[in-house]
Amino acid sequence: MITVQSTFFLIRETKSEAVDLMKEMVKHSRAERGCESYEYFEGLTETNQIVLLQEWRDAECLQDHYQSQHMEKFLSKLGSLLEREVTTRSYVTQEDSDLRRAKANQIKKDSERKSSQTLH
Repeated sequence: MITVQSTFFLIRETKSEAVDLMKEMVKHSRAERGCESYEYFEGLTETNQIVLLQEWRDAECLQDHYQSQHMEKFLSKLGSLLEREVTTRSYVTQEDSDLRRAKANQIKKDSERKSSQTLH
């Protein structure tokens, strides 16, 4: 699973417009293939700071999200509503890496087992 954290600093006067835009993104993004969760959170001490936490099944689903029409629309409107640049961090969960490694090991074992078998 991939988790993406983005931090937005909104212009106070246009915050309600930005929040409406973000609510629209939630609706569309949650309907996408591979979206496990997608939610924005408002800062307690910096109320114009909004953090987006999103979780995606895999990199392919996340890339599809980045290429979606609703993402294009969101980005085209967002720039004028921001006080400064968005910061983004991505994390791949360890379970995902472990699961891929376990599957690869199982395939290797299955392959070795089949090649050592003989027919009588």
